[in-house]
Amino acid sequence: MKQIIKKVRRRHVREVFIYGMVGGVAWITQTITYLILIRLLHIFPSVAMICGTLAGLIISYYGHTQFTFRKHRFSHTEFVKFMVTSMLGLCINIGGVRLITKVLLLSPEFAIIPTIFTPFITFLISKFWAFK
Repeated sequence: MKQIIKKVRRRHVREVFIYGMVGGVAWITQTITYLILIRLLHIFPSVAMICGTLAGLIISYYGHTQFTFRKHRFSHTEFVKFMVTSMLGLCINIGGVRLITKVLLLSPEFAIIPTIFTPFITFLISKFWAFK
């Protein structure tokens, strides 16, 4: 029984670590895209967040299917679930952008803050629903 618990724990620790690494690369891509669009191209922050999230989403899907959850064949069902999960994350991020820029009247650069917390929510949904 102890060996089984040890294997389960090790597998979950590995998944969380890899999820964090893939998510980190996706977040960096999202953030760079967002900042380039708002600073250099003067795109509306919510639109820039959508574009940044889509860029990060491509990296996330590939990374999570190949490395985190080790799904080496494409599944339409998992892809749809991943998209639903990602859209929830996008809604959280856009809500954060709107709150920070329209309600709190802060600089759009501060809108990156909610994107740090979104992955915790999307990991749980991905783990227990999307890639189950």
